[in-house]
Amino acid sequence: MKKIGKLYLLMLIILCAACDDPYKGDTFSVYDIQPASTYLSNRPEDFSEWISIMKYADLYNAINQATEHFTLFVPNNSAVKAFYEKKGISSIEVLGKEYAQTLVKYHIIQDTINQETFLATEGELEKKTISEDNLSVSTEEGGMQAVYLNKEARVLEFANTVSNGYVYMLESVMTPLTESVYERIVDSGRSYDIFQEALEKTGWSKTINQIFVETENAFGITVKQKTNFTVFAVTNETYQKDGINNLNDLAKKLKAGDDYENAENALNQYVGYHILKASYPLARLQKFDNGAASKVYETAAEGCLIKISQNEDAFYINPDDEEKMTTFVEDNCDLKAKNGYIQEVASYMPIVDPTPEQVLFDVTDIEEVANWIKDGNGEDGIKYQTIQEGEKKSNLSTMSCYKYQLNNPGGTYSKWYNIAYLISKTGSGWNEGQYGDLLMLNLGNTGWISMQTPTLMKGKYKVTVQFGYATSMKFICAASGGSNGGQMKFTFDDKNEKVEKPYMSYKDTGTLGVFKYTLYDSIEFDKTMSHTFKIVVDDPAASTSSDYRFYIDYILFEPIIEK
Repeated sequence: MKKIGKLYLLMLIILCAACDDPYKGDTFSVYDIQPASTYLSNRPEDFSEWISIMKYADLYNAINQATEHFTLFVPNNSAVKAFYEKKGISSIEVLGKEYAQTLVKYHIIQDTINQETFLATEGELEKKTISEDNLSVSTEEGGMQAVYLNKEARVLEFANTVSNGYVYMLESVMTPLTESVYERIVDSGRSYDIFQEALEKTGWSKTINQIFVETENAFGITVKQKTNFTVFAVTNETYQKDGINNLNDLAKKLKAGDDYENAENALNQYVGYHILKASYPLARLQKFDNGAASKVYETAAEGCLIKISQNEDAFYINPDDEEKMTTFVEDNCDLKAKNGYIQEVASYMPIVDPTPEQVLFDVTDIEEVANWIKDGNGEDGIKYQTIQEGEKKSNLSTMSCYKYQLNNPGGTYSKWYNIAYLISKTGSGWNEGQYGDLLMLNLGNTGWISMQTPTLMKGKYKVTVQFGYATSMKFICAASGGSNGGQMKFTFDDKNEKVEKPYMSYKDTGTLGVFKYTLYDSIEFDKTMSHTFKIVVDDPAASTSSDYRFYIDYILFEPIIEK
């Protein structure tokens, strides 16, 4: 993993926070184009106020380095003055150096984002800021004159070229993300009082107020991990439409008892139903897999799902029940927090049991994996779900979302990781897979891996797995070279065992590719819940051949509706 640039910048930021600017007095100009900070200094009529903030934060010269690349989103002088007026202050010094550093870092991405890439983004930018936050791009009516960052700062100038990156001019200062989603609900200025009290009385406020938690990875090592949530918030005015004027009214309507912190209490379940354990901007909630018109999401309330559907240009939540169906209040959506988003809904949104829905479980489309790759873990230049000129891999063996065991590793692992993220390259047959990425597995004979599926509605399903194939795996398809044809044992919740050889069904065409294999014609789940999907390798060649591995793209669950 090549993270030298990130580590270098991190060391630099730590130095800057601890003392005066260590690069003060150094010269960084190269070529005929100026580096970022020098460029800003040569436009004092636009940027002198921001330059003062950068210098106070001891980050002015750090951003002038010729060896690093940055994209700066810089508020103009009018924007900074308006920011001071809103805060009731006369200068950045009143807020202190720590705040100044947070503010500046929130406006910088350590990568180059040109105008074409920026304008092609609808939703979150792929790269995070130096403060480890995502910025979102949106365009309102007016085209290029109405492009916003975080729905807060209009972009006035795009991608001015400097020797070490790009500079964008903003009409407003963006508010740095320091608050949890719970704190944002409290301080939003919106009338979320009833919903806020429900969060507090049920204890869910404590959950969504945590920005970092400690978890244990596959090796039993305790790691610090960032939390992510999406909260569907309800205003007082919306509650009042259903005769709910306070928390007691809400509890009565839900027929909840008094023990609100009990997970089985109706109010507790209702509040958990308004929380997703992942960070979703509105654009992502309104985007569906493989051309589908709807998608089901697992909520924090055990066994409770919501369905989001599109009908022409409108998006609906829980469309299966017309009386309880609702929509997004889009003008009040995408309220960002340090650990997620707040999306406002147009009704009090009671719990609904949606009809069984097709569920596509992309085994790498997981928040933990996405954050890992976006943080630069992997081969140099790897990008998440982005097909590139060269094939890239990242070691996922420490991810908590995958449980695995190696029983007979032998000498198999000189070429491949045990568990890896793979993004294909331009022109590759693997591009036909979902998002062009695959989970690459190298577990050895009798080695196994398990993972949790999304929550599935109870009922019967046909289960199909999309696998990936490389030409060096031909011996598996042919059951030669000591292989028995890639035999594997599949189970759900340690039951319903199937012994299959999916790779023997693939007809080698001389190129790599993906193929579908029906694992279960019919399997019945008697409870709405997530399930443990487990694969055990049962092929001697998995511990003897240096080319042995297999790839999984997704698992598709298609409901079987019996008339």
